[in-house]
Amino acid sequence: MGQVVAGGEQFETHIEADYRGRILRNGPDSGKVDAFGRARTSEPFTIFDSTLRYTKRTDQWYESTSGSASTNYLVNESSLELKTTVASGDTVLRRSKRNMPYQPGKSLLIMESFCGAPLSAGLTQEVGYFNDDNGVILRADGTTIQFVIRSGASGSVVENVVNQSSWNIDTFASLAFDKTNIFIADLEWLGVGRVRCGFVIDGEIQWCHEFNHANIETAVYMTTATLPLSYRLHNNATIASGSTLKQICSTVISEGGYEPASPIYVGGAGVTGIQSVSSETLFAAIRMASGRTDNVIMPAQVDAAVDGNSIAMWRLYLNPTISGVWNAANNGRGNVEVMSSGTISGGTVIAAGFLSGRSNALFEPESALALSLGKNNLGESDVLALTVQCETTMKATAEIGWRELV
Repeated sequence: MGQVVAGGEQFETHIEADYRGRILRNGPDSGKVDAFGRARTSEPFTIFDSTLRYTKRTDQWYESTSGSASTNYLVNESSLELKTTVASGDTVLRRSKRNMPYQPGKSLLIMESFCGAPLSAGLTQEVGYFNDDNGVILRADGTTIQFVIRSGASGSVVENVVNQSSWNIDTFASLAFDKTNIFIADLEWLGVGRVRCGFVIDGEIQWCHEFNHANIETAVYMTTATLPLSYRLHNNATIASGSTLKQICSTVISEGGYEPASPIYVGGAGVTGIQSVSSETLFAAIRMASGRTDNVIMPAQVDAAVDGNSIAMWRLYLNPTISGVWNAANNGRGNVEVMSSGTISGGTVIAAGFLSGRSNALFEPESALALSLGKNNLGESDVLALTVQCETTMKATAEIGWRELV
């Protein structure tokens, strides 16, 4: 308890310290409140999480390399090395296939663990929640550590870069970038909200810098908060020795729950596409339209029906090889393309069920988010395809329902 004199008046302040003697922050810069200043609870809703325990998780992440850059999976460390040689231009990028849905009014919390390379002139290391146009980034630019807001709001990419020496909460002079760390950020978008960046140290959130935009800017601070997670290593010039950035674990959390508010759209064969089938037959497929692959498209339901008393089975595939005609979904939004008949082979079965008469399967938000459409390093959308196979020849039809969050 201390006394402060201001303007001739005396008042008291309450100061707390932890067992290490560090002053605890209990106001808006503490880890006790979310991006909107609400007390954090123990009920976060996980939008995405990734651990690399047994594989590099190509179902969740894509990677691209240039020059002689490479990746190397470390099974005993449950980690992945992003590696560059000494050559200028070497680049390796690891990015989540899915974009993470942001809901206005709910704090979005991002955590990514990593072990950086020693800081080196000509080497750029990036960890964060970003794509090529927008995002929140922890960057080591040569020997300078920075927090960055990247924005495409003006029509071209512009970055608000703040060096460590100018962080406005804590410059964290003891930060060792080449040791294991947990980068943390929370944000309120609404186009003009606050972004906080920091690290989790000894189980406590240590905020280092906040970007404030409300009542300051004249436009949104970035185009969207619906973004992927990314790790990137890049040689800007010839460097002294090869470098390694380790990707470890990551998560995106909606604080205060998650409630998809979009209507359910449907596409597929429907009543007009009824066929008499016995072998496995394609009745519906969806993908994100070209130019709209930064969207969040979540499966919401599958609906299949057969005319008869025999047993049939529906299967939902991820990324099979299909041929047929793609058409724009009949909802006027331009985000999704639909196929209602064609040939199918390969792919991974991600849901299935038996039916006799009619079957309707609904996806809860948890499973729907895990099955939402992603894209590969070429920007090509995932495909979800629905088939029906009958015990004997029967009339059948099916449809896929989905939500569009952007």
